[in-house]
Amino acid sequence: MSTSPKTTETPVAAEKVELPNKVFVGNLPFKTTDEELNELFEQFGPVAEARVIRRAGRSLGYGFVAFVEAAGAAAAEAAQLELDERTINVETARPMSETEPREAAPSARRRPRRARKAKEAKEASVGEEKPAAEKPAEEAKEGGRKRRTKAPAAARTGTPSETVAYVGNLPFATTDEELSSLFAGFSISSARIVTSKKTNRSKGYGFVTFSSNDDQSKAISKYSDAPLVVSERPLTIKAAMSETPMESTEASA
Repeated sequence: MSTSPKTTETPVAAEKVELPNKVFVGNLPFKTTDEELNELFEQFGPVAEARVIRRAGRSLGYGFVAFVEAAGAAAAEAAQLELDERTINVETARPMSETEPREAAPSARRRPRRARKAKEAKEASVGEEKPAAEKPAEEAKEGGRKRRTKAPAAARTGTPSETVAYVGNLPFATTDEELSSLFAGFSISSARIVTSKKTNRSKGYGFVTFSSNDDQSKAISKYSDAPLVVSERPLTIKAAMSETPMESTEASA
């Protein structure tokens, strides 16, 4: 009986801190699902967890994405992302103590009213070590399972591609053919807009595969110095974090 309040809180705390490469994702459309959030960020590297925060079953308009590797989190923070014509805010997630300081206070105030003396006596005999010892085991169990399942993907997406470029901030009406025409001055083998597997609508970004690393480097360099603008949108063009983003996207669609 004495440990029941703590065991209900322990999994929540462990869920917040178990994965270090976590980013906060704000200004999400309220209809965004966990799966759509995962699809949006898997372009930057293997995702361990993607979760939209909800209260009473309704989205609060933000969530968290945890990457297997720190490089994925860094790439996501540097990108300019849009979802359903909303600019997404991505930044490093803060520890639970900084983001949720008020949640523990109500329970702390309620407990002394019920039975202060009884709880003090039980805490003196049980102590705080047991819940703390259980938490690493749960963290290792959940965190380890997720990391093991994502390990093969890490090997495929650990370094920037030498031939594939990520093109972000595209108008949602852009087609594959229009994306290809933007790079008419270079030798490319394919151009693909990434779409939602549920709605088949553009996610506002795509991938272009060049015939050689030389063409890829020239295109990225050219549009870094003078950004390519389409429908008053400056495009983000950089090396993709996968050699085969097109195939990965089609497999998940």
